[in-house]
Amino acid sequence: MSNLIGIDRLERDILDESVPLASLLRQVLILGGRASSEALRTWAQQELKGYRESGAALPEYRKILASLKADITAGPATFNGQEISSRDLPEIARKDITNDIPISWSIAEIQSTVESAPGSHIRLGVPNMSDLARMMTAHQRELQGSPFLNVTSVYWSANTSSFEGILDQVRTRLTEFVAEIRFSMPEGAEGPTSEQVRQAVSVINITAGDNSPVSVTSPVAISGNDANAIIEPADQKPRRGLRG
Repeated sequence: MSNLIGIDRLERDILDESVPLASLLRQVLILGGRASSEALRTWAQQELKGYRESGAALPEYRKILASLKADITAGPATFNGQEISSRDLPEIARKDITNDIPISWSIAEIQSTVESAPGSHIRLGVPNMSDLARMMTAHQRELQGSPFLNVTSVYWSANTSSFEGILDQVRTRLTEFVAEIRFSMPEGAEGPTSEQVRQAVSVINITAGDNSPVSVTSPVAISGNDANAIIEPADQKPRRGLRG
């Protein structure tokens, strides 16, 4: 099968940074269908719709690092954006809530997030964060012996550059995909064959990582002065309370 799709158009659009990734992925989705490439079609569909279906495996490039933070009050004092570690969390939550954040949103949602908060940080939460804040309040009151301490919210703070990295990874894979097709096409050919498309998919290794038990909720842009994402060394001694 030849002339599966306008490969010239796809190549031109991939190299044009102004063309949205969603538009490129729709072209690739058609290509994957016509070439009977289940791997390519599935990857394009999940990037377009998001990795939200049960059992959908998340690619490694969609896992970012972010700082874990809390907003805290202690009597009249307020500490917003207080950086914490997983050791400050209730023990039941330490395994699942770390600095590694899975981003399962559609590519259009990621693009919109980047455009809405350039150079800022994005505040991310999970559905049970309010319960987590209540458990942390009880735990920290016991540690510090202060009945006036309240953890009002717990969330991640991620730099928009992390989301830009996801977009760049997708565009790079699309570029590699077209380059492999071009390499395998004989001179004068109008378009790729089904076998050439499938071979290109195997060469660029479009694969997904493990499932994640953490579901990240919709983003909210917060101050660009917020701290950068870090991971504390594993051998660092535990702290005595959030303000200790």
